[in-house]
Amino acid sequence: MVTETMVRRGTASMAKSMGLMCFADSGLGKLTEGERPVTRTGDYSDVVVVDADGRIIPWQRVARFDAKEMRRTRREIVDKLFTFLLNMQETELEALRDHRRSETSKWDSPKEDAGLKKQMEVLASGIVESARQPAATDSTKKC
Repeated sequence: MVTETMVRRGTASMAKSMGLMCFADSGLGKLTEGERPVTRTGDYSDVVVVDADGRIIPWQRVARFDAKEMRRTRREIVDKLFTFLLNMQETELEALRDHRRSETSKWDSPKEDAGLKKQMEVLASGIVESARQPAATDSTKKC
């Protein structure tokens, strides 16, 4: 008999595998490469970036991705997720997951995301559908 605990453990293992192979191995993982700024405050409020025009930008406000990089990274992640999900039943993917499992052994255990759960609850309650009803609009406005 498959228990809820067994399902949760298997799902947690799958989530970690997807996190590793679809996110950490993507452009997002490259964000950790390169030189890291030194911070004495621990929150980087003492770090700034000086751009080519001489503007001083606080570290927390610096965009790490431009729109083109984000689009490329998003596309890469969606392609990896699609490939992973499409091949979930393949023995080759299972072998790769088993081979790389040790890389996630020290990761925190996943937990359900409250924001996503809330979106699901809202949709299930019908609130989203009723909110999508066409509003009275000015016929002269163009989209």
